[in-house]
Amino acid sequence: MKKKWIGIRAAAGLCAALGWWGLLYPELALTPDTVKISAEDEKGTALSQTSEWSFDSSLYLDLLQADREQITFRSRVFAEIGLLWEAFHGRNGTETK
Repeated sequence: MKKKWIGIRAAAGLCAALGWWGLLYPELALTPDTVKISAEDEKGTALSQTSEWSFDSSLYLDLLQADREQITFRSRVFAEIGLLWEAFHGRNGTETK
């Protein structure tokens, strides 16, 4: 049991260390695979904007200066956890039978 907790703590420490480097060097964390730039039209549908990627772009500074309403955070991990939660508890939080 003690070895299991050591493994969990080591994995948590590794994840924290990798996340820390994303804070120190955001240009390494903000890559074309992790950032999708989109805009909404008059109807409210999201339109994807494609642009050529470079590490010299001002994406990080643009994100820092953006308003709260202009940024949407989406995570595949959180989406999957949400689907799992809905499968066990239903959409409104009550348990399904």
